[in-house]
Amino acid sequence: MKNSKFLKIAVLSVFFVQMGVGTITPAIANIAAAFPTVPFTTLLLVSTLAVLMSVPATLISGRLAGSVVTYKTLLIIGMILFIGGGVAPYFMATSSFTAILIVRAIFGIGLGITVPLGAALIIAFFDGEERAKMMGFSNVVANVGGILFQMLGGIAATASWEYAFLIHGLGIITLILILFLPEPAKVPAQAAGEAKPKLPGSVFGFALAIFFIMALIYPMLVNMSTIIATTGMGGAAEAALVLTMFTVGGMLGGLIFAKVFAIFKKNSLALGLALLAVAMTSIGLGNSIIFMYIGTTLAGIGFAFIIPTVFMDLGAAVHPSQMPTASGIVMAALNIGGFCSAYMFAFLAGIMGMTENIKFPFYVSLIVFALAAVAYLIIKPQKDGVPQPE
Repeated sequence: MKNSKFLKIAVLSVFFVQMGVGTITPAIANIAAAFPTVPFTTLLLVSTLAVLMSVPATLISGRLAGSVVTYKTLLIIGMILFIGGGVAPYFMATSSFTAILIVRAIFGIGLGITVPLGAALIIAFFDGEERAKMMGFSNVVANVGGILFQMLGGIAATASWEYAFLIHGLGIITLILILFLPEPAKVPAQAAGEAKPKLPGSVFGFALAIFFIMALIYPMLVNMSTIIATTGMGGAAEAALVLTMFTVGGMLGGLIFAKVFAIFKKNSLALGLALLAVAMTSIGLGNSIIFMYIGTTLAGIGFAFIIPTVFMDLGAAVHPSQMPTASGIVMAALNIGGFCSAYMFAFLAGIMGMTENIKFPFYVSLIVFALAAVAYLIIKPQKDGVPQPE
């Protein structure tokens, strides 16, 4: 069953819900109108709290998966919390905002339990070129899921804000598929007489890199509508289309990742960083809407090369029994990077006197990404733990 179509579909279904946290983003204004006494910064917790709660859940899930608790059990628990916590606010329209935040926290925990297991399952079930293909397809499925959740959430919110939460019910598709997912063969942490392998330092190196990469990309996702409006390039519709191209780029990158990885191997990460540098240059220095389209598309492709490459390298660097833990650490770093991004750039802008320049984050990002691409080519990661294939 290892290479059966059903197995591939079931594993990829785990990635379908990874961007489910964006479902209610289009409904934020409607929710604000429904709770006029709640400060807007508190109101945003309806989205950000789920992300914050997913971080510890991701770390714990990665630690338990395959050793203390089976993958399937964790996935079922995660998806029940995802669906239950996600849909619950629909039935709480007359409840306090605090009650809604509590179930959003439960939703975040479910998301966090599920997130690190997809890549670990690909490493456990697939090898070689098939593994690279699945890593690429995982990015495509995640982006398709993100588009579907957010688009349907926006449509539902036009009727009433609470309807947007019902869209989380799409998680039932993943839940049904994982009920029939086989459990990967359990890999002992060490052979008889051998010391328990330590988690390689490269895991934390990759986690730190992903933290900064996400922090540097995030201003593009949250500031694009403001940039387009203040520079007279267009309005909300144009901003939505520009940001959609990030997702489209991610899908394109995922589709061609296996071929790219076959040619560039670990240097696929440097290629992704170089594309991000070009993307930030296009957005930061561009003065027309076409540069925004080019920038977000290239950013999506570059990011789609980086994430699968990191997990391919992790699969080669760690003992198979450590993959869920390694995956959890990296995914937690990604979410923390997105959360910390605004604070990091606000601090830098304050120091450099650039608080009024909305494109300041892109100037910083293009320089850092360009330097990182060159540095990665010059200073290759040390072979740490299990030998990495060239």
